[in-house]
Amino acid sequence: MNLQDSGTHAGVEARWQRLPTTWRLMVERGGSQAAAGRGVLALIEAAAAQPELRRLYPFTSRCVLRFGSRGGVPTEADAPALEPTRDGRFRVLSPSLQRVIGEADSAQEAVALAVAQLPPRSA
Repeated sequence: MNLQDSGTHAGVEARWQRLPTTWRLMVERGGSQAAAGRGVLALIEAAAAQPELRRLYPFTSRCVLRFGSRGGVPTEADAPALEPTRDGRFRVLSPSLQRVIGEADSAQEAVALAVAQLPPRSA
């Protein structure tokens, strides 16, 4: 699968606009997921600043930020995933979530590590 084929640009952009709003509301409501929500929100905001990730479709599942290259709701992720850890750090996982690629102290560092793992973009 080619990561350049990210579906419709408008659909991907709309998702990037909605996703942080959803997580901000979850954080504001508090509850047991508020700490994890703050971590996910930090990852979303850091990832949104990276053009290499911004062209992909972002989605979350169980406090893990994932990216798909197909428009609409992706059925499989094909880029590294990001998740906050309980100790306030961040973990970068393989697209299958089966392998830890690395850990970072900040969301920005985790996003940079994920971007470095992306395959080269074809022309």
